[in-house]
This record gives sequence, structure tokens and C-alpha cells, in this order.
Amino acid sequence: MNNNFTRLGIYLKFICRREWVVSAVWIACIAGLSAIFAALYPGLLPTQAETVQMAATMSNPAMVAMMGSVYGMESLTQASVMSQECLIWFLITAAIMNIFLVNRHTRADEEPGRLEMFRALPVGRLTGGLAAITFAFAVNFIVSVLTAALLLALNIGGTTVAGAFAFGCAVGAVGFVFAGSTLLLAQLCSTANGVSGAGFALLGSFYILRAMGDVGGNALSYISPFGLGLKTEAFYSNATAPIIILLIEGAVLSVIALAVCAARDHGAGVIPASKGRANASRILRGPFGFVWRVSKGAFFGWSAGMLLLGASYGSVCADIDRFVENNETMQKIINAGGGNTLLDGYVAMIFVIMSIVAGVPVTLTAIKIRSEEKRGRLEQIFARAVPRVKLYGAFIAIAIAESAVMEFLLAAGLGAAASGELPIGELMKAGLAYLPAIWAMAGIAALLVGFVPKLTALVWAVFGYTFVVLFMGRMMDLPDWAAKLTPFGSIPQLPVQEFTVIPLAVLSLAAAGFTALGIWRFKERDVG
Repeated sequence: MNNNFTRLGIYLKFICRREWVVSAVWIACIAGLSAIFAALYPGLLPTQAETVQMAATMSNPAMVAMMGSVYGMESLTQASVMSQECLIWFLITAAIMNIFLVNRHTRADEEPGRLEMFRALPVGRLTGGLAAITFAFAVNFIVSVLTAALLLALNIGGTTVAGAFAFGCAVGAVGFVFAGSTLLLAQLCSTANGVSGAGFALLGSFYILRAMGDVGGNALSYISPFGLGLKTEAFYSNATAPIIILLIEGAVLSVIALAVCAARDHGAGVIPASKGRANASRILRGPFGFVWRVSKGAFFGWSAGMLLLGASYGSVCADIDRFVENNETMQKIINAGGGNTLLDGYVAMIFVIMSIVAGVPVTLTAIKIRSEEKRGRLEQIFARAVPRVKLYGAFIAIAIAESAVMEFLLAAGLGAAASGELPIGELMKAGLAYLPAIWAMAGIAALLVGFVPKLTALVWAVFGYTFVVLFMGRMMDLPDWAAKLTPFGSIPQLPVQEFTVIPLAVLSLAAAGFTALGIWRFKERDVG
């Protein structure tokens, strides 16, 4: 028994050495952003009348489907409204963190054979999985406590100790459920891509179940971890039962996953990988076919997400005037870019924010070659007569195509849900105007892959800065030059600003230059 705990401790130290930077960034982002958003609410809702008005507008079915049911109308506070508007997004963020975390230390280590080195040592069969879920639990615990502590330190109107810990523990408990479910998926699926794809499909399904349950007022909400997390009703009833249920679910999923791990063959999933055809098609024999094969799962998932997000925001268009009629701060935020109507300002704001989101899958494709390099797959490709420029060019070409699809789906979802309030042609023009900015982000990613591949993750810091200055800057009155430092800050915000081609041309040229330099350097440097 002592030997088992010793081995588990050694494995945990190994995970900590690999994870301390990445996990620290995730923890800081979740807890820090919760504090940042909470700090905005005294300015957004300075009076009780505005607080009540905001909660009333959140009661329409579209907003309930997006963020959850409204509660505590008889005793609303800034803290309770903040929880109702923001908690769902932190639950989703925690779920994403845990999918990546557990997959990284289970199937992603097992697939290339790294776990075999540990299995060659006197390490138990379940040590790896047990260490991964233990580390995930610790990370979620820290997220819960730190989030609660920061909310208590801010002490906005209506903040209580019970409410702060209900908010923080809901985030950590939902994250732990997804850690357990990912551990189980790592036993069922044969590839790391399969685990992440199934994990995100599960996330989307739970979000839809929660939305259907909240809108219909039925038990579907309780099936979803997101629904249970929202049932804590932070800063109102502060229910502990949903948190306890979520922790039990996470523990049960973990035990089942470890039982399956003990019974299955190492290196194989319970669900065998598809053998595929005996001979690859002509398309798959070239670089473009290879790139499409390794990126299509994420492409379809993000495409569905962009369409749904566009539809979610479009459903508010018909009621946008009523939504902010008594809230001067919200009107200021929406009309920060100018414009004559709230609807135009709202559309411009949505395209700024969602175009940043659309840049994420495009950038992921642009840096996908780095993950293939770290897994040692590129050597097999370059051992044949495949030019490096042609292979990386295929990644960039598909990323560019993805950018157009993402913006098209965003505009289509927004227009379809707006019930004729917005002309689809104008929406397409507003969305496609952001393509050069997305290309510039992909170009920055390519530059990092070529020159400093170990620092490729810095591109996400650029995304974080862009989001803060373009979205939060509307609330904090940041200077214009802060936004101009980002590619998205130079794009004309249609339909409230006049279209001009010069910044789009400059960004396109910059994107082309960054990409060309990145590909050239990738061609010259050592692989691996």
C-alpha cells in the first residue's frame, strides 16, 4: 500500500512539473476573469432599478436559453445578476480546461507510447489515470477557492461568503465532472483527437440539454452538469446539494473509468479505431488531404458552434431596444463604435467579439503542424518527397478557407434568428470585413511556429489582449491606441462605421508577410 502511494506521489510530481505553467495560466484566467467581470457590475448596474430591468430582460426565452433561468427577482443584487449572466460561461471554460488537462495526461501520452516507459517501471496499471484525475481535482479545488476569495475581496453589492463559495464551487464541481468524463472517454477512444472530439461533443450536448430544460422548465436541466451548476443560485439560495451531486458524479465517472482502464489492453480503446479503406483516396495522398484529415473534426465542431452562437445573439435583435432602454451604461457600451440605432451598434459589437472567437479555430489550424511535429509524425512525411513549404502551405490554405466559413456561418446564424430585422447581405459584408484581421492572427501564429516554436502559445496572449481592449475597453474607456495595437482594432465596424479598404489591405499584406516569413523559417530550421 505504501509503495502504491509512493508511486502515485512520484507520478503526481511528474505531472506537476509538466503542468505548473499551463495550469497556473488556466487558474489565473478563470479566477481573474470572474473578478474582472464582477468588478464591472457596480458601473453597469449602479441603481436597483437598473438591476431589476436587467434581470427582467434576461427572462425572455432567448436569454434563458443562452445563460440560464432567472431567479431571486424579489431580492436582486449586483452579485446575483452577475452570477446569472456570467456563471454559465465560467462553467464552460472549466469544462474545456479539464477536457484538455485529462486528455493530455492520459490518451495523448498513451497514443505515442510515452506511457510505455512508465509501465516498464514498477508502476501500477492505474497509476497514470489516478494521478491525472487527482491532479485535475486539485486544480478545480484551487479554482473554486481562488474565485471565491477574489469575489469576496471585491465585495460588490449583495456579495456574501456563502454566495462567493457557491459560485466558485459550482465552477470547480462542473470542471471535475468533465475531468471524470474525459478520463472515461480516454479509455473508450483510441486516439487523443477522438477523446477531445467526443469531449467537446458531450459539452455541446449538455449545453443544449440545459437550454432546453431551462426554457421548458423541465428536468432536462438536472441531467446536464451545466444545469446543476446553475441550480446553486449563487448569491441567492446558495444551494449546496447541486455541488455535492456534481462531485459524486465526477467521482463515479472516475471510478468507472479506472475500472475500464484495468480491464482494457494498453494502447487500445474499448471502441476500436476505424480501420479505414485498404488504399487511401487520391485526395488523402497529398498534403491537403493529410491536413484536412487531422483538422476536419475541429472544423465541423467549431462550425456548428459559430452557427449556434450567431443564432443566439440574433434572437435578441428584435428586443434590443427594450433590453437596454433603462440602462445608460449598456447603451454606451453598445454604441461605443458610433451609429444611429442601438440595433446597428449591437450588430457591430457582436461582430467584433465573435470575429475574435472565429479566429481561434483558424489559429488552431495554423499551429496544428507544431503538434504534429512534437508527436514525431512530420519525420515520416518528410522522409518522402514532400516539400516542407507545400505541407505548411496546406495548413495555412485550409486555415484561410476556415476563416471565410466561420464568418459566413456567424452572419447566417445572426440573420436567420433576427426574424428579418437585419439584411443578410449587410451582415455578410460586416463579417467578411474581419477576415484580414483573422488572417493576421494566423500569420502571427505561423511566425511563432517558424522562429520560436516553443513559444507558439504566445499567440493566445495576443488573443487575450485583443478581447480585453475591444470588449472590456468599451466599459473602461480605454484609449483608441490600445485597440489599434491589435489587428481587429483597425477593422471598420460595419454597419456603424464607414467601410474603407485601406486598413484591410494593410492587414492582408501584413498577414501575407508574417505567413511567408514563418513558412520560410520552418523550411530552414530543424524539425523536432
